[in-house]
Amino acid sequence: MILLRLLLAAALAAYCSSCAGRRFEQSGLGRASFASLESRDKPAPAGKAAPTDGSGAASLVHRVRIDVPFDGNDASRISMPGYTRVVGQGKMVLNIGTLHAQGEVRLVPFTEYAKARYRVLFAGLRCFTDPDKFVETDPRYGNYLRRATIGQDGSFAFDKVYPGRYWVEATFENANVLDKEYRPQTCISIGSVEVPDGGDAVVDFSAGPGI
Repeated sequence: MILLRLLLAAALAAYCSSCAGRRFEQSGLGRASFASLESRDKPAPAGKAAPTDGSGAASLVHRVRIDVPFDGNDASRISMPGYTRVVGQGKMVLNIGTLHAQGEVRLVPFTEYAKARYRVLFAGLRCFTDPDKFVETDPRYGNYLRRATIGQDGSFAFDKVYPGRYWVEATFENANVLDKEYRPQTCISIGSVEVPDGGDAVVDFSAGPGI
């Protein structure tokens, strides 16, 4: 008799567990990963959009408008002929290691507008990410830049640059496997350079933006 009661109790417990499991799967929680559950509970990082909810709604990132007007005349020397070659290596030496640039570099003439834009983007940091998400850039700004491709040896060059002060902007990648906690894995930084009338001008990204 006791054995029969034990068998009936075990059968009833198994049935209840099976029903609970089916309800859990039907609720959708059984298909959720730990990552999705964790991200739902965590607040969104500063400057980033919050995760979407079930309705697809998300908080919008507030973009900053530069309070200095863009002046095309001030930036027009980017297209003037010069006799100087701006050269450099796409690397930046920091305390976390050496970051290497990838893709292209951009030559940006010093203007009050560019200076104000970089101050907003850097916000006291050494690099920034996703500039279009955080700053409303004047659409004419991109027409007053020069671009060059970084070679396989990490070098780049701009020929026939008109004298004056410039920034060189590049995207760097953190490939240090011992620094997995560093975020972001890619970031944009700049080096400043004074271009004389002739000869070579060397860009050093490690020296900082100089703003």
